[in-house]
Amino acid sequence: MALQQRTAIARRAAFSGKCAPCRPAAAFRRGPVKVRALLREWSPTNKEFIDLVLSEFPDKGVANVEEARALYSNGGYTYLDVRTQLEVDEVGKIKDAVNIPLMLASRRYDPETREKKLVKEPNPDFIRQVEKRFPNKGAAKLLVACADGRQYSIEALEALDEAGYTNLVGLRGGYYAWFRTFDNKLGRRRFGEYAENYSHDGDSGGIHASGAGFEKMDPAEAWRPPVY
Repeated sequence: MALQQRTAIARRAAFSGKCAPCRPAAAFRRGPVKVRALLREWSPTNKEFIDLVLSEFPDKGVANVEEARALYSNGGYTYLDVRTQLEVDEVGKIKDAVNIPLMLASRRYDPETREKKLVKEPNPDFIRQVEKRFPNKGAAKLLVACADGRQYSIEALEALDEAGYTNLVGLRGGYYAWFRTFDNKLGRRRFGEYAENYSHDGDSGGIHASGAGFEKMDPAEAWRPPVY
């Protein structure tokens, strides 16, 4: 039976709810079928995953850590860190990241409590500073991240989109998710005898601990992010 005729019969059967006649399965067997799942984890040699990611973005909009690493290392994206300068100084930053804070923050003495407290206010020059650093809005590729992927990222992405930037991607889980996956030299962290896996979407904080009971536990696993 010709392929076109078999397809037409199957299509009509699907609409009618009847089973389409078909040839015995053995007649179509050409040998064992091997199904290979795509490893959705970035590595310099995982070209299939890298090519897939580059074809999906920026249209997909929000990247998990593995996708973000492919965009950063292979797609020409700049990591735009919109956390406050205070947080960057106290917590750390991604290698070669550009920090343009959406909010300004400082610790000021409170005479009532006799302690310093954190004071935050919007950065009125945020867009102007981004435009100065990335003047070509059509060519700039920006991977936008705050601390946890929620606090400031959405607001920054909306502001940049309104300003005319077209290649924008948000990082799910933000800096904390990246920090738990890659170290400051961009090497993949290892937790005990296992690698941390961010190939699935996970929670909004991007934190999935594994191997907590092993003696070789990475210090990053026990680290708890500060609140700003």
